[in-house]
Amino acid sequence: MKSLFLAAMLAMLALPAAVDARSYKIKGEVRPQSGGYRHVVIIKNKSRDWLSCEVWTDLDSTHHSARLGPKTDREVIIRTMATEDEFTPFGFCRNNY
Repeated sequence: MKSLFLAAMLAMLALPAAVDARSYKIKGEVRPQSGGYRHVVIIKNKSRDWLSCEVWTDLDSTHHSARLGPKTDREVIIRTMATEDEFTPFGFCRNNY
């Protein structure tokens, strides 16, 4: 039992540190296209650090990964040819050392 606890604690130390949510912004954008809509999640890194982010939506729970350099933006295409004209984006970012 003691070794299981120690292993769990060591695994937690190996995870990159969570970033203050004020250091990045995640927003969704619906773009009309022929035959439907494109769902795009836009991540804006406001910090001076590299970030590793995971994003998904209320319509597609598949996590999409993105790595962002300092002070950069990244667009992640979640769906193409979607029939829905709105969605809610979700996500989080961690420091990428």
